[in-house]
Amino acid sequence: MLATDVRVVLATGRSPWDGVSALAADLGLSGPHIAVQGAVICDPDRGVVHRARAIPPSVFNDAIRLGEEAGIDPLVGLIDGYHAACRPAEVDFAEVGHSGALFQPEDDLRRLVDQDPLRVFLPTVPELHRRVRAAAARRLGGRASIVWSDTTGIDVLAAGTSKGEAVDWLASHLGIGAAEIAAVGDARNDIEMLRIAARSAAMGSAPWDVRAAADVVVPTSDEEGLIDALGWLFPDLAGAFREPRVARTADGRRGSGRDEPLRTRRGRHHRHDVRRGRR
Repeated sequence: MLATDVRVVLATGRSPWDGVSALAADLGLSGPHIAVQGAVICDPDRGVVHRARAIPPSVFNDAIRLGEEAGIDPLVGLIDGYHAACRPAEVDFAEVGHSGALFQPEDDLRRLVDQDPLRVFLPTVPELHRRVRAAAARRLGGRASIVWSDTTGIDVLAAGTSKGEAVDWLASHLGIGAAEIAAVGDARNDIEMLRIAARSAAMGSAPWDVRAAADVVVPTSDEEGLIDALGWLFPDLAGAFREPRVARTADGRRGSGRDEPLRTRRGRHHRHDVRRGRR
């Protein structure tokens, strides 16, 4: 794919300093990429930030207070790395970014309110995740985006922030039309991105609402389903991929091969004739 005009963009909940640079390098992908659930669009290998969406002060202070009331040590993400009262054991800070240390202790997180915080991460154990999520929704209402991919925690972000919104912004910035966007996802923080894409595939291991947001569902990652997704999304590159195994379409029907159009979640038909789909 790198030898074609397809531009591949990583869209992740990770922070620019937390593995995005290394992953992009391993895959041979140049930027820009989407990080922090869509709050940051950057070239992490060059240390260039194209866009960053900071949390408003009132939302930031309420998110910190919410964590304190729940007995949670919040983790604050700035463009230079993580800040928290204590170093969380579940977060890996092994990678060193352009700005040096990735974790910096901070006794009073409220001091960071004027430093353009990008995220407040509230770590949870699975049995408390739903409760913390509901409390965040009550406290923050429509003033913030509350995002999660699993039950290990929730992200509090600036209102309207999502991978989908970031894909839309980046496509416009790069001069890529909406009809040329393709996406693959496997978690709930991918739903907006799958909905905004002209063509989308969900991994077979994804939760039901993620699968419902996509055009087709492919086998799991363990079954190398990403190869099937790419083969379906980019039929012009058929020689590079095996015949795609589409597990089922978004409406529950079995996929039936390249020549028959697949009914999408929007009730439209897509034939396998995309020339320049992009992810």
